[in-house]
Amino acid sequence: MPVSGQRLLSVRPFVPLHSRESMRYYPVFLDINERRCVVVGGGKVAERKVFSLIEAGASVTVISPKVTKGIAALAHINGFIHIDRGFKRGDLASSSLVISASSSKRVNASVSAEAKELGVPVNVVDDPDSCSFIVPSVVDRDPLLIAISTSGFSPIVAKKLRETLEEAIGPEYSLFVQLVGAIRNKLLKDGVKSAKKVALLSSVIDSPLPEWLATGSKKEANACLRELLGPGFTMTKLGVRL
Repeated sequence: MPVSGQRLLSVRPFVPLHSRESMRYYPVFLDINERRCVVVGGGKVAERKVFSLIEAGASVTVISPKVTKGIAALAHINGFIHIDRGFKRGDLASSSLVISASSSKRVNASVSAEAKELGVPVNVVDDPDSCSFIVPSVVDRDPLLIAISTSGFSPIVAKKLRETLEEAIGPEYSLFVQLVGAIRNKLLKDGVKSAKKVALLSSVIDSPLPEWLATGSKKEANACLRELLGPGFTMTKLGVRL
């Protein structure tokens, strides 16, 4: 019975969005710089995972009685640890991210179970059902990162799309993103109003600057910047080296 003066609210049951097309995974980029990340396994697949984690600044621990020469060569890197034995319960304590690339399904299952108990994100290679996250195919034009996923349905399609995008978005986009970021910071520092700032940045994005950066044509790039933004804008003054 409702209390006097109160109104009954109609509460509808939660209906999942899977009745329509929706995302199975939530896309996110994680900051794992100086975070403990554990890789179980020491083969070629594990090696690729270790290298990508180190590139992201992680403190990596590899647990495996055998490792590739590539992994062994990382012993000198600060924060890198190799535990020369098989996986044991408790190895994932204080970890921020876990990847299991063992050749043993039993080991992978144990790693997945412990990580999930601890609430630590875990990826088991080639076993989406044991994962709490999956690793996308990535086009790396640092600081530009493009992640591609087929939600585990078809990694080969993700790979093909990555290769297509790598051809279309060349290494020059690393510089281009840095340059646009530097322009944006200068416009903010100069107090340029929002509408004008957006218009100026749009003109830069639509310009042939990526072409000049791709060919190493600093003179043409600077001429383009001056034409679009004025004499105070050059690559040198913006702190971007070609």
